[in-house]
Amino acid sequence: MSDSSFDRSLGRVEARVADLTEQITRLRSELSRLVQLVESSTAAHHERIRTLESFRRWAIGLLTGLFLSGVAAVFAYVSRM
Repeated sequence: MSDSSFDRSLGRVEARVADLTEQITRLRSELSRLVQLVESSTAAHHERIRTLESFRRWAIGLLTGLFLSGVAAVFAYVSRM
């Protein structure tokens, strides 16, 4: 292999390495963006779960209170008979 063909081959390899390096940089940037998107989506999902749990506890408390009020009303009615 002559020096000129070696230089051309080396130039092609260097160009390919530069291209691959640029692709890796873009992929890292895209991966970082996707990770941030997943993290924010996960945080929003957990916030919705906390909100639903809070509502569930409130609804259970309300229904328990209504049930106990109904039981108390029945006992009051029965005790008057």
